[in-house]
Amino acid sequence: MNFIMSGRIVNFVAVKSRGLIIMTVAAVMWAFLSACIKEDMPEDRGLAVGDRVPAFSVTMSDGSTFRSSELQGKRGMIVFFNTECSDCRRELPKVQQAYDRVKDNPDYKVICIAREEGEAGIAAYWRESGLTLPYSPQSDRAVYNLFATVSIPRVYITNPDLVIDAVYDDTTPFDPDNL
Repeated sequence: MNFIMSGRIVNFVAVKSRGLIIMTVAAVMWAFLSACIKEDMPEDRGLAVGDRVPAFSVTMSDGSTFRSSELQGKRGMIVFFNTECSDCRRELPKVQQAYDRVKDNPDYKVICIAREEGEAGIAAYWRESGLTLPYSPQSDRAVYNLFATVSIPRVYITNPDLVIDAVYDDTTPFDPDNL
């Protein structure tokens, strides 16, 4: 079917197809941009309150090695993030507030572990945001998968016996007063 538009003959099907393509691209972009928290995956099989912290070790941004056993005898906060995730960007300043309160207390340990993000991106975001949190860049999900299967940010509060006392995620945001 053709119609005249601005003195030109335009095919209605072509215009409709172009609109459909634009709508499809917009829908795909929305789905991609909103995927920083929930991936299209099955129900989370993550650790919960009462579970033990799994054994892991990571290389920190300063080159040191952190082992989960270092949390023994201390209160701990383990944070999983990716700086491209808008919800993580919203939560990291809250984590920084909590860290600032306990960083000089030897009875507390805070560690941030990236989920699929390298050093360069994290370092740039830390600089521009004024963050001083200790972090470990990770190019994969190996450590993250010990704790959860979907969704970031994730904040785990642990007790001195390496047991998880609290879990904060996209459904229950972290409150720095709860550390």
